[in-house]
Amino acid sequence: MAAKKRKKNKLAFPLGVLTVILAIIGLVTVVGFSVDTVKNLTDKTAQKKEYEEMLKPVVLFDPDPFDDLTQADVSQLLNSAVWALLMSDEGADKYPYSEGENFGIVVPQADIEKYFVSLFGTEIDIASMHSSIDMSGYDITYDAALKSYILPITGVESAYTPKVYDIEKQGSSLILSVGYIGNSSWVQVADGEYTAPEPDKYMKITLRERSGGMMYVSSIQSTDGQEVIGTTQRREEPVETEPVETLPAIAETQSVPATDENGEIITTEALTDENGEPITEEPLTDENGEVITTEPLTDENGEFVTEEITEEAIEEENEE
Repeated sequence: MAAKKRKKNKLAFPLGVLTVILAIIGLVTVVGFSVDTVKNLTDKTAQKKEYEEMLKPVVLFDPDPFDDLTQADVSQLLNSAVWALLMSDEGADKYPYSEGENFGIVVPQADIEKYFVSLFGTEIDIASMHSSIDMSGYDITYDAALKSYILPITGVESAYTPKVYDIEKQGSSLILSVGYIGNSSWVQVADGEYTAPEPDKYMKITLRERSGGMMYVSSIQSTDGQEVIGTTQRREEPVETEPVETLPAIAETQSVPATDENGEIITTEALTDENGEPITEEPLTDENGEVITTEPLTDENGEFVTEEITEEAIEEENEE
């Protein structure tokens, strides 16, 4: 018996150690998973903010959707590049003003090209297109002699700001689900505070990777808002309501029978003669059997004569 007990004790120790080791491994795994999950959520939030900043000059004036950069309106893309420059930390303070017919800020085309490439990559050879792009719709002129753009200094009202809802990775590309929030929507106020408005529309914006690991916009496509925010359209179910009791029409109402003090219904019996026939009241007739009717008095002109009761008539009646 003692030998068996010692053998049993020898096996108990290593099993206990193994259990503790497995418990530690499990704890580390759970903690690691939790940390990774929180980190991923944090990283995704940071990514969304990063891409929202990147897309601000892109969605600013709502460019037309395009499936590929070769289908895009280059003037719209160039305008986005101009505003990317103006919204940057450098801004427009370092540029001189023009002294010619077109007054504005003179910005070298090379500077705008840099922002164009940062937003839309190198698929479009923007360097060779400056003199052929019509920017008059944005009050922007190109000076070929200066190789510069003259930008107006008047203020403009932007159309939208982006809100990134989701980031989906497909190979080396990212598909961003983006809501376009109208800038005028921010005037909504609840209890003295601004409320976050709902987007006016939604887009799928594809980012591709270029050299150096930087991302650029390669397509902007319309999409369904329900798909973007991950909800399904709910069908309006018919609401079952209790039937409403309404009062019946007057023609359909029934009189309530009268009852006596004991609650018994009081019935009114018709008068009958000695033969049990109901007695009906017959109209008055004259000696010739004609029905006597009382007609209103009229004067010689056919006007109705009404008898007015006066104090004198009352006194005469009292004297009589």
